[in-house]
Amino acid sequence: MTEKRESEERHAGRAVAVLFIAALLFVVLAEALYDIFPFIDISDTTGDLQKLLVASIAICLTWLLMYFLGSLFERVTVTRVESHARVRSMWKLITYGVWILVLSVIIFSLIGETRNIVLYIGLIGAALTFVMQQPLLNIIGWALISYRRVYRIGDRVSVGGTKGYVLDVTTMYTELREFGDWMRGDTFTGRIVTVPNSMVLSSPIFNYTKDFPFIWDEVVNLVTYESDIEVAKKYMIESTKEVVGSLMAENYERYKRRIEIRDLHQLLLKEPEIRMELADSGVNVYVLYFCPVEQRRKIKSEIAELIWKKFMADPSVGIAYPHMHLLGEVRHT
Repeated sequence: MTEKRESEERHAGRAVAVLFIAALLFVVLAEALYDIFPFIDISDTTGDLQKLLVASIAICLTWLLMYFLGSLFERVTVTRVESHARVRSMWKLITYGVWILVLSVIIFSLIGETRNIVLYIGLIGAALTFVMQQPLLNIIGWALISYRRVYRIGDRVSVGGTKGYVLDVTTMYTELREFGDWMRGDTFTGRIVTVPNSMVLSSPIFNYTKDFPFIWDEVVNLVTYESDIEVAKKYMIESTKEVVGSLMAENYERYKRRIEIRDLHQLLLKEPEIRMELADSGVNVYVLYFCPVEQRRKIKSEIAELIWKKFMADPSVGIAYPHMHLLGEVRHT
């Protein structure tokens, strides 16, 4: 989140806080106003007005408390978690939980007798289902995102075909800083994308960083059949190890512990490995490795550059490329 946006949010929060304080003071002084203006009839024979005043005070105090505790929570927790995005995600879940609890208590206290609860819930449910189908789907999607931890603030995800860095998750929408699209690889486009939470109910969700901030990638080169294939494999392995060899070795055990199914342990690479595939005009040689997700394109570029330099310096290795031979017809007179 940019500094400008954070500043705008702080100013907006202060403005709302002032309004809430003014409303709270008005509610507290409501009885005094009756003494000042006796011609105003605010008699409360049923007790409903008193319940509404108490509910208003409770909502005001809850909002003010959550607003001021939010900054304190971030300052205290970020030193332990070491991730501002994760702290903000945790605070949002706490905030939603508190509001659900407070509003539930207020609603049930206003409803009154227990026998009316079922009727009220039925009528409200029918109305919401008919009028607010899409918002309800968004709320269900948000509940699924939060409960199953599909993604959270700070994750790199692909939602409904849109790839981006999760900036915020509300009850209605998920906000992403987009990467990809017209930019190759994982380069940011500069756009902010708002995706409805209902997308998690109807489309695949790809999370690049949920279990571990590393992703697998490969560099492929098509070498000619006349090339010394062993030399080509050697150059590709050496180049990849030079860039990510130590990184893979250092994170191998950590990555292994994060894999949920032990059967997959044998597939995890401790160092770069080669794969080969025969093609029409040469041999595809692949080098496999894993790297930090946010550096994937940069690392791939560095590996490709080293391989290119080694290939160009050794005539025993040639890169295959599409070309045509034109054969002219020779006529004898």
